[in-house]
Amino acid sequence: MKTSIKKITLIIAIAIIPQLFLAQQQMEKPQDKEAAKIAFFTNKMDLTTEESKVFWPVVNEMEAELKSIRADFKDNYRKPNQDQELSDMELEKMMDARMDLGKKQMDVKIKYHEKFKQILPIKKVAKYYESTTAYKKIVKQRKKRRIQQQR
Repeated sequence: MKTSIKKITLIIAIAIIPQLFLAQQQMEKPQDKEAAKIAFFTNKMDLTTEESKVFWPVVNEMEAELKSIRADFKDNYRKPNQDQELSDMELEKMMDARMDLGKKQMDVKIKYHEKFKQILPIKKVAKYYESTTAYKKIVKQRKKRRIQQQR
């Protein structure tokens, strides 16, 4: 009896352990994602070490401001349920808030665009915007692939 329990436990362990290692590998740590992002942009923009030292703190500052703006919006305006009917006044208020969100985000981007121009050559600033579009596309594809693999 004890031998068969040991055998069953061993078989279960052999079956589960590889799955645990696979799941751990598939879950990227936030630091790894950030490092991959920085490497992607640095490569695409051909940034020197000195340019990177000046550029990335400014990008991080901008992203923090944008994140704060989005968080404020989410705190104040929750998406209504599909079943929930909004009054015209509520809908107008929500649409106005979305427009205000877009304006605030654009104001931050314009402010940092000026900062980028002060610290990088304009061609590298342009490469940053091109790379941002490419990076978002890659992230979206990875997310889609991950969702499909989970099904």
